[in-house]
Amino acid sequence: MNPSAGFTASNCAPFSTTRATASGDDGTGNVAPNTQDDNLSTRWSGPGKGAWLSMDLGRSQTLSGAAIAWHQGNTRQNHFTLSTSEDGATFTQVYAGTSALTTAAQTYPFPNARTARYLRITVNGNTVNDWASIAEARACGAASTPTPPPSAPTTDSGPALPRLPYLQSVGTSSAIVAFRTSVSCAPFVRYGEGMDLSRTATAPALGWRHAVVLDGLSAGKTYSYVVEACGSVTGVRQFKTASLPGTPVHFTAMGDFGTGSSSQSKVLALLGQPARHGEFLLTLGDNAYTSGTEAEFQSNMFKPMASMLRETPLFTSPGNHEYVTDQGQPYLDNFYLPSNNPEKTERYYSFDWGSVHFVSLDSNCVIGLASASRCTLAAQKNWLIQDLAATKQPWKVVFFHHPIWSSGDHGSQLKMRREFVPVFEQYGVDLVLTGHDHQYERSKAMKGEAIATTSGIPYLVVGSGGAHMPAYPGSKPAWSAYRDNTRSGYLDVVVSGGTLAARFFATDGNVYDSLNLTKALPAVDPEPAPVTSTSMDAPPGPQDDPARQPAFLHEAPAAPADTPESVADEPDPVDPASIGQP
Repeated sequence: MNPSAGFTASNCAPFSTTRATASGDDGTGNVAPNTQDDNLSTRWSGPGKGAWLSMDLGRSQTLSGAAIAWHQGNTRQNHFTLSTSEDGATFTQVYAGTSALTTAAQTYPFPNARTARYLRITVNGNTVNDWASIAEARACGAASTPTPPPSAPTTDSGPALPRLPYLQSVGTSSAIVAFRTSVSCAPFVRYGEGMDLSRTATAPALGWRHAVVLDGLSAGKTYSYVVEACGSVTGVRQFKTASLPGTPVHFTAMGDFGTGSSSQSKVLALLGQPARHGEFLLTLGDNAYTSGTEAEFQSNMFKPMASMLRETPLFTSPGNHEYVTDQGQPYLDNFYLPSNNPEKTERYYSFDWGSVHFVSLDSNCVIGLASASRCTLAAQKNWLIQDLAATKQPWKVVFFHHPIWSSGDHGSQLKMRREFVPVFEQYGVDLVLTGHDHQYERSKAMKGEAIATTSGIPYLVVGSGGAHMPAYPGSKPAWSAYRDNTRSGYLDVVVSGGTLAARFFATDGNVYDSLNLTKALPAVDPEPAPVTSTSMDAPPGPQDDPARQPAFLHEAPAAPADTPESVADEPDPVDPASIGQP
């Protein structure tokens, strides 16, 4: 077969194809060689998602991309990948995309030139049906000057995504980029270390909500990424992977923030500054007021936090307001969190970052808001004991919603104290972060039911992220080191070597409370064990019918929760064993 004289495509010098094969055809004469006959009226047609066409160039060539003329390309947008191979057996994906609505040949440049003998086009259906149908296809030769890598777009273009990218389950070797699209497609993410964007990860299926896994990452490195989805391209953003032990860790934390209110906006205006938001954010529950619905997550959390969440990995814990709707199911549907407990649930989990071991608990499972079919105190407590006993990290931080020590409107959660404080103390937890009461409060170092005389654990309530702050019901107790129910804000924490420094920032940018912990650390192993991403595996999330628009695209925006009534809580369940305790 000769290079086409009549088939033309811009920015493509076509190679000769010695043989074209396919995964199958329609049985009516639309076979693979038709894609090489320089005749746009003939075609290859193959059934089913994943149908492929391979071109054998006869010997290894330097490829710069591929040119494809799609059959009925003006009415069907095709979702496809391009892969190359030297032996015809093992193929490596180098491109993923969606065709434009045109019958003209389209050239798809590779991020970098590839040396290969075989080029394969795999079609994952189109916007009309599951068939693959190609009129002409060619492998393109490298130009006389190297093809430059894709540029890094600085601004978003194309149709606006109903939910912009947000970072989930970021570990030492993998990360998840989650987002939503207004049309069903199979998008992809270009990414790489530093400003490189030469690597590609593709969504596993057509759909409307996507969680694309970036793997093969290195610990403690900065990565850039761009999402290309259904005609939209997001501007480049960066994030940092989890670091190995011995490296400083900078994170932030806040709870009771998902209001969509002016108070939340003031906190985000400060926290959202790149120099302030740290490597990742811990949330301490009540992520979406008033009832944790799908619309409230979109309007009161993801929309106001969109710019920050594109750059800052998010590790969450559920609050009581999430449990108002279907026992927290919308919370689980919106996040892609580690599922490293025996039940493979995202309700509670742990992860490492640098020399710190973090544990997220679901206090709703303890105090009686969760049904036994969703989670139980016994399962979570047994897992926590095993998890804390197994970690080798010198620093341990636990976060959840209902506070163990609080002088706020709800007060201390005595069942959480009774069940978990002995575990925290036995296994050397250094810091406990909670929310629920709309205030900032730091306890003195506590041991059991009293102020510690030597070593103890400080318990912080950081329910100051944007919800209305009520008056204190009583005077400041002796165990309370600092409390503030007038200033919204967040907690900033830096762990470096044997020092943990925490500061409470209010919306005026000033620090109103600080805490410093120190400890002697063991020597860091100069050759740490290999780190895998298995502990960061997240469930795939809900699957929508790719042919039917999901309900979330049609829901009206939720109202801001900017009144005392909209963020008010039902009384916490009463624990009979705690009646009469202080």
